[in-house]
Amino acid sequence: MTGLNPRPELRAAGAAARPQLWGVLNVTPDSFSDGGRFVDPEAALAQGRRLIAEGASVIDVGGESTRPGAEPVAPEVERERVLPVVAALAAEGIRVSIDTMNASTAAAAVEAGAAIVNDVSGGLADPAMLDTVAQLGTPYVLMHWRGPSETWHTVSDYTWAPQDVTNELLGRWHAALEAGVQPERLWVDPGLGFAKRAEHNWQLLAELGTLRSIGARVLLGASRKRFLGALLPDDAAVEERDLLTAVISALAAGHVDALRVHDVRSSARALDVWQSIAAGAAQTPVFGGSYTASPPAEAATRGDRPASDRITLTGLRAFAHHGVFDHERRDGQEFVIDVTAHLDLRGAAAYDELASTVHYGELAEQVVAAVETDPVDLIETVAERVAGVVLRHGAVWQTEVTVHKPQAPITVPFADVSVSIVRGRS
Repeated sequence: MTGLNPRPELRAAGAAARPQLWGVLNVTPDSFSDGGRFVDPEAALAQGRRLIAEGASVIDVGGESTRPGAEPVAPEVERERVLPVVAALAAEGIRVSIDTMNASTAAAAVEAGAAIVNDVSGGLADPAMLDTVAQLGTPYVLMHWRGPSETWHTVSDYTWAPQDVTNELLGRWHAALEAGVQPERLWVDPGLGFAKRAEHNWQLLAELGTLRSIGARVLLGASRKRFLGALLPDDAAVEERDLLTAVISALAAGHVDALRVHDVRSSARALDVWQSIAAGAAQTPVFGGSYTASPPAEAATRGDRPASDRITLTGLRAFAHHGVFDHERRDGQEFVIDVTAHLDLRGAAAYDELASTVHYGELAEQVVAAVETDPVDLIETVAERVAGVVLRHGAVWQTEVTVHKPQAPITVPFADVSVSIVRGRS
């Protein structure tokens, strides 16, 4: 199994050196976890500040409870609850995610300052959501969803939950792309607790690496879920699940890009432990022979990633119709692309497995296809598009892209003109 194995050489390639923590902020009167403590905007703002101080990088604001049996909330009521809080948090420079299934709420929240749309239905609850998110241009979290809670007892059968969930999320991922959502903006969430029995949740946690095959960043929300409560005495308060959540945060850290939690402090401390272990493991030689520790400055910039592991493709040639002049759009010209993908190749080398690296033949085809579609004015735009294609591969944490335009309409003799960019996972 690949999911919760703590050995770093078996870690799913491409996960962040330290996952982000998204602090949960429910502004509902019927939340299962906080009992409506933050319905008042001032109380919600104070809680958001507290979560940031404890280590959250994103505050995930929700105005509709998704607990089993919760009553649906009209979008206009949801907006009344969330918009003042979103605006207040954003005004203080806090990065906000809006947790909603309604396209109208997503659009209003982004206008109010939200930077991310987190949709537990993966675009299935509101047919307008995918088109709306494409127009908004924000990051978008697709969660695995099989319908509202009243239907879960009829749709919670799985052949093998990790693969079934991955396949269904991949379908939603393609739907989002077809709607115009940029691939580099997509996240996936396995939807622990949603139409899943306890054994399905544990299977998903044990095989988190399976989600990496989609090529999107992964958000995990295990915090205070009912399947964790089953490990505690019947009379245990819901807050007692925070310790169990923190354990999952540490064990899952190598396989996800963000963890959505109610108690940020405990998960932050758990990640401190995980990161310290990972740093120690990075100083241990995988193979026999001599070993030289990385200089402290270098180690500080790269987390537990090797500083120089990379795959490089140079001289990829594509024919496309990009340019600001009419004749460039009409006649087309050749573009030459160089790509460097930074990734951790230790697992691939140790176990001789393609799944831990990037198939460079497929990557080359994807880059050329990205260049040859949809004419644009600037090669800067082409370079950004190529970077998105490279970062779609879960193993890659940073890429350098150079787009050459050897036939550029320049009136003086020249050898080459090019644009180079460096992009990484946020």
